Amino acid sequence: MRLTTIEIERFTAFQGAILEFSPGINVFIGVNGTGKSHLLKLLYSALKAKREVALNGQPAGNLLGVGLAKKLAGVYRPDDGAIKRLVNRRVGRSKAVVRLRTDDGGIDFRLTTQGNLYIDRDDVGSPAPCVFIPSREALAMFEGFIRAYEERELSFDETYKDLCVALSGNPLKGRRLGEVSRLAQPLETVLDGRIVLEGGRFYLASPQGNLEAHLLAEGMRKIGALLHLIVNGSLMKNGFLFWDEPEANLNPNLITKVVETLRQLAKFGVQVFLASHDYLLTQRLSLLAEQDAGTRTQFFCLTRPLPDAPVIVSQGPSLADLPENPILTEFARYYDDQRESFESKG
Repeated sequence: MRLTTIEIERFTAFQGAILEFSPGINVFIGVNGTGKSHLLKLLYSALKAKREVALNGQPAGNLLGVGLAKKLAGVYRPDDGAIKRLVNRRVGRSKAVVRLRTDDGGIDFRLTTQGNLYIDRDDVGSPAPCVFIPSREALAMFEGFIRAYEERELSFDETYKDLCVALSGNPLKGRRLGEVSRLAQPLETVLDGRIVLEGGRFYLASPQGNLEAHLLAEGMRKIGALLHLIVNGSLMKNGFLFWDEPEANLNPNLITKVVETLRQLAKFGVQVFLASHDYLLTQRLSLLAEQDAGTRTQFFCLTRPLPDAPVIVSQGPSLADLPENPILTEFARYYDDQRESFESKG
């Protein structure tokens, strides 16, 4: 299964938008508050809810509606779990409409300002595993997190719990491990070891011995989490990866490694969705898309013409195809300021 398009009406920051996805890598850019993370969470919630219903071995029916409503509440965490708050605000009653298309069907739903969620279409197959990696890393917080999340009120949305569940899976073995070893090896080289789970705690197993994950630099923990998700099969062919700000706490030299891993994941059959503010990450992905026709990529720029205006989405196969690029604009402004500073000193 591959996500092909999504049509959104009056959902959170979006008044109306249609996005056409690449089967490979999809990159969302835009200033803060334009809905990048909301898009990732919307796509993830729909697929995750559908998969959980299918894994229960029960016909979808209204179960998808119940499951999706619960997932949206857990992932977005509106006040009191009131998903009606996800409808784009306007005077009077309203509703949000989401139409998600895949290469084998679609999921359509309506969400009203009374908090009711209705499924209008559901004829997709069971999705392969989907993983959401939030901007904050999870290896250091893993120990006891799942139980604490289920028993206590924590200030983390449900993507963190889901990620910890995915990380808890045991490594693959036999032929299936051989399939992912090519993906894992470059990341193991970066870490100089592999990630192991022992006694409910993650360690880096290296030639120098085991090192507790929480003693690693945060950027290395993010690399380690990605490595473990590959090795334990959470990221597999026909699966999905949603990653919010991959660049957070990564040294620029690791960005190149991440880009190459994303390219290999896409070629392996994982459909990738990213939200990023990083110049180097987005530029390298765009250069890769221009140089390697086998890595199909789509870029989306989310903008607001005015502070309170609805979000507008532009899209294209490279950054050069976008009419606006706020990351590049800010870098150009910096170089202009730098030139003016040098000239004033002269």
